[in-house]
Amino acid sequence: MHFTTAIAVVAGLCIAFGALYLFVGVRRPTNRVRNLLFAGFAFAYAGAILAARSSYLADSVDGFVTANGVSILFAGLGFSFFVFYVAAYTRLRPRGLLWTLTGAFLAFGFAAVVAPDLVFGDAAGRETLVLPWGEVIRFYQADEGVLFPLSAVATLATFVFVIVAAVTQYRRSERREAVVLAIGIGWFLFVVLEENLVGVGAIDWPPLADFGFLGFVLALSLGMTDEAIDTQEELLDYRSNLERMVQKRTEELEQAQALLLAAAEDEAAAAERGRLARDLHDVVTQILFSINLVAGSLTRLWETNPPAAARSTAELQRLTRGALAEMRTLLRELRPHTITETDLGILITHLAEGLGARHDIPAVVHVEVEGAPRPEVHLAYYRIAQEAMNNVAKHADASSLNVEVVGNADYLRLVVQDDGSGYQAEDGNGGSMGLAIMQERADGIGAQLLMTTELGKGTTVSATWRSSDDG
Repeated sequence: MHFTTAIAVVAGLCIAFGALYLFVGVRRPTNRVRNLLFAGFAFAYAGAILAARSSYLADSVDGFVTANGVSILFAGLGFSFFVFYVAAYTRLRPRGLLWTLTGAFLAFGFAAVVAPDLVFGDAAGRETLVLPWGEVIRFYQADEGVLFPLSAVATLATFVFVIVAAVTQYRRSERREAVVLAIGIGWFLFVVLEENLVGVGAIDWPPLADFGFLGFVLALSLGMTDEAIDTQEELLDYRSNLERMVQKRTEELEQAQALLLAAAEDEAAAAERGRLARDLHDVVTQILFSINLVAGSLTRLWETNPPAAARSTAELQRLTRGALAEMRTLLRELRPHTITETDLGILITHLAEGLGARHDIPAVVHVEVEGAPRPEVHLAYYRIAQEAMNNVAKHADASSLNVEVVGNADYLRLVVQDDGSGYQAEDGNGGSMGLAIMQERADGIGAQLLMTTELGKGTTVSATWRSSDDG
């Protein structure tokens, strides 16, 4: 039977729409109440038309009354969901009216199942309707019960509320939403009028009242789908704007970071210049002062004590070499890239000469390096030697210093040995900080650092590096 099959198809569509919007309502917080109410309305309407289909297939008055009662119950539930959905859809919420209508629909629906005599009167017999394509449907007619006016009044009040809500929404400039709702109302009114005309024999059409809410389902669902599309487009626009904002903020942060780095570099450079200025004042100035004193006494000494003048001349040469070495070292610190460009033996020789000039510690330097080690090894050995000699100057109280650098591009050994007071590591001597710094330098290139010391017998620092590529 095509007619009852069509009813089943419509019920299936309503169930599908209900499941879709139930899923959307559960998963998305946006318009959650509206989506859940729409899902409840679609499920209830599906139950109502499936029960109505059973009434067409009933072969007795009792079967017709039972099926029709279940249909009315589901229709009451559908109307209850529907009025609250329209209230949420249009944002017009007369709570007293909504709950009154819900109570009336539910009371009428439950009465149709529990006390059908209040809804259906005496049966008027079985009627036959021949549809235009030749299909015959049979249904029972029954008189209206005492509660039927309650349903009629509630239905009329519902349509008045929906019309007022749609007009109010339209006046709020929500015209598209209001038009969608009006289309659903227009379809329902059309099918109700059509079924009344069929009932009085004015037209020979199939009764379409069971398809009435389908207009609401399709119209409102399409409206909600269009709204979802608009929302998706808004989200895409928002995402695009957000990406532009993130890109802009990222560029601003990069610029700020660049400024901070530049400021930090300027501050570090200023601090380094200050340190070098202090070294220049404390070290080079002191040596130059000593040179001036020695040079000032040479003329008198050559006249009165030539041997002492010869010794002073040698001292003057030592101080001059030391001053020159210190100046070269300070100039390299101002231009760090020149450290790796200068021969390692020359660098360490200048360090030793500067130490000798500052602290009157004779230094013997032996350099025997073939080829140039890697830049990182070159720099690390320079810093280790520098720190070892600083420790000699600060803590050793030494009278002599021996420095040895031997090796090649794949092997390098540095030894810094003094004859000073030495110390015990457990005593917490200040040299331990220097040892930690040298150890970090050695670890950075994979070298082995060893310090041997004994009270009263001096200290020896040695660093040995082998290339990892060297078998």
